[in-house]
Amino acid sequence: MYLKYIQIINFKNLKSARFEFAKGANTIIGENDSGKSNALTAMRILLDDSYYYNTKRLKETDFSYALGDWKGHWIIISAFFDEISDEDKHNEFCAELTPDKENADFLKSYIRCEDKGYGTVSLFIRPCKSKRLELEEASQSGRFETVRSQIKLSDYEFYYTSRSQADFTNENLYKSIVGDISAGEYANPENDDSSVLGTKIDIMNVWQHVSTVFIDALRDVENELRKPKNPIRQIIDTIEGEIAVTDIDDIKKRITELNTKISNVPQISYIGNQVNRKLLEMIGTVYSPDIRLESRLKEDFATLARYLTMAPSDQNDIDLLGLGHLNILYIALKLVEFEANRNRELLNIMIIEEPEAHIHTHIQKTLFDNLQVVQTYTQVVMSTHSTQLSEVADIEKVNIMKKVNEQLSLVMKPTNGLDNFGADVLKHRGMAFTQILSRYLDAKRSVLLFSKGVILVEGDGEEILIPALVKKVLGVSLDEMGIGLINVGSVAFENVACIFDETRLQRRCAIVTDLDAIVDGATKGSQEAMDIGVARKARLTSLFDSNPYVESFYAPHTLEVDFASIENNKEFICSVISHTYKQKAAREKHIAAIKSGAVAARYDAVLTVAQNIQKGWYATLLASEIRANAVIPTYILDAIAFAAKDVVSQKLLWKMVKYSFGEYDLSSKYDDMKKEFAEVETSEQIADLISDFCSEFPDDMVTAFIAKVGGLSA
Repeated sequence: MYLKYIQIINFKNLKSARFEFAKGANTIIGENDSGKSNALTAMRILLDDSYYYNTKRLKETDFSYALGDWKGHWIIISAFFDEISDEDKHNEFCAELTPDKENADFLKSYIRCEDKGYGTVSLFIRPCKSKRLELEEASQSGRFETVRSQIKLSDYEFYYTSRSQADFTNENLYKSIVGDISAGEYANPENDDSSVLGTKIDIMNVWQHVSTVFIDALRDVENELRKPKNPIRQIIDTIEGEIAVTDIDDIKKRITELNTKISNVPQISYIGNQVNRKLLEMIGTVYSPDIRLESRLKEDFATLARYLTMAPSDQNDIDLLGLGHLNILYIALKLVEFEANRNRELLNIMIIEEPEAHIHTHIQKTLFDNLQVVQTYTQVVMSTHSTQLSEVADIEKVNIMKKVNEQLSLVMKPTNGLDNFGADVLKHRGMAFTQILSRYLDAKRSVLLFSKGVILVEGDGEEILIPALVKKVLGVSLDEMGIGLINVGSVAFENVACIFDETRLQRRCAIVTDLDAIVDGATKGSQEAMDIGVARKARLTSLFDSNPYVESFYAPHTLEVDFASIENNKEFICSVISHTYKQKAAREKHIAAIKSGAVAARYDAVLTVAQNIQKGWYATLLASEIRANAVIPTYILDAIAFAAKDVVSQKLLWKMVKYSFGEYDLSSKYDDMKKEFAEVETSEQIADLISDFCSEFPDDMVTAFIAKVGGLSA
């Protein structure tokens, strides 16, 4: 059996969350303060016998920040164990977890092994029954808020159950067992339903069979190894019975000899004699005890184990190892301890917070690969910020946390229902989408999983030029906006965009691609390319038109052509031509075509230049020429605004406005405005100045961007 799901309700910033795990190594990733540590703490509260958590440790801040007033609400933590075999069910503990009859409605949203059973263990941190009765009665008499306001943390109980078959993330179900507190209603505890809440159990019985070890991110390895209950001592305690009696007897004999030898050292004997002399001087011979200073090293093996430590074979002290090696050593010791102590457990869970701490990039990847192998005796759940670990993690074993606001975070599973995506639209792909993502995105997964918004492009030109345009024209980088740009290297956008959805990653994804429309009179371009562009648009529309998280943005022709069609941008292209074409005739010919009003001539010229220089290098040269007065093509600005709409802030918009305002060569007409920009202090003043800027410079790119992301409300 193994831990398949954890439900966490109303705990800190996890108001309603469900994590899905698999055998082997699982990862929880997310931005800072998204709740990764809170999730691991909740798991420990339920499953870790070394994490003693009860009403004495319960704090008001443990309740969901989104609740407002915590009083009367419940914290629920529920674990779902899968693959409980018929043989396991003969174990009394497993039989206690497994429901007598499976609830089909409960299992509708769960992926599990159909051939084997499942079991659940739940913790309800809730007001005690007498207090809940009082709340229910008060809700009938109109005194609910009065009674509720008097609730204290000491009124709460920790109630553990097994066999619960309930999706506690369902708000309606939560209200049915607790009550609609916002409406002044509270459920009668006499109506508690055991099929929903489960059957009361002794949690100690769970802890005896589910062994959980936690490895903290801020671990002081040297200090940990010196503690009486360090991993070495724990391992020795387990294997002591396997040590040969002759070896133990030999050790005891040598210790006795050592104690005698130490005690007989003249200098040590002298100290004892001196103490005796002082006692005689102080209290005389009648009352003075006869003492001696001697060595009494204990002979039992358990005590000796406290003095065992580790040192590198080529050095004298473990202190000489770097922090990275110490961290790896500690994890290795914990794994050995876990394996040594696993005989009594049905399930071993290792929870690791940020295993990458102080560890080199390549070692991180190797460590993670090898942690995945330990599934024969344990299950690993780790939180991480490491892009290296996210790249090598199995995409099916990743949980992603998204910070919605300061009070709330969401848990997203990138592979939920993924293999069914586009089944009625796309032709046979030869492999499932989960496999495509696992193989195709190894090098780019960190951008995909860590970004607040994503832009997908089809080639090198967009990958190079778009970030430069954003930085030079808007004054901020895509990284500052939290946007990741991924070069798909083809037009198979659905292979990546499929991961963005209400049921998977709830983040905005903008697709930027070309329609390759041909221009009358031009010699470049082809009907075939245009037909493919039209078909691509139809396919993307069919796949994503109803998906609020994915939107496609189309260049009428290509990036090179549409960028050159904007008057302001022609000077940058001409500058690239001047620097790269050595033959005067060719240089002047192309520059004349770019500057002319003839669409076909300009179309042919810019494509010829891009092809001659090579598109990627052309984009690189063009990016180096761009200045703040460049104009971002509308479809690209729309894509950036779409990807950034949920993440831009007043602070970011203000930075853009200040940058753009500073790039203008302004007359004395704007002296007062310059002064206001320099002296602004409050948020209200900033909002006013942003509005003034947009009014004074309606054609500015920043003004256009602000309008597209929703104006000052962003």
